[in-house]
Amino acid sequence: HEGISIYKQGNGKGYILVSDQQAHRFQIFPREGTASSPHEHPLLRIVNTSTVESDGSDVTSVALPGFPQGMFVAMSDDKTFQFYRWEDLW
Repeated sequence: HEGISIYKQGNGKGYILVSDQQAHRFQIFPREGTASSPHEHPLLRIVNTSTVESDGSDVTSVALPGFPQGMFVAMSDDKTFQFYRWEDLW
């Protein structure tokens, strides 16, 4: 795996996004863990992207023009950037 991004929400909540570089996808985990174990982060979702051999990513929960719930950006190995609306990842 290469690349970890954190989608921050209030009170320590949010999501952890981890790239699966060879599979061209990202895995999403809860930032806060489970009620019984704060260090246990079960897989919530796998998101396929058009990123090839991801070489970096970042995410924000800040509302931006055209990205009302935030934006996720991933970079391919050829330095092409893909932009995703946060709500489209679900």
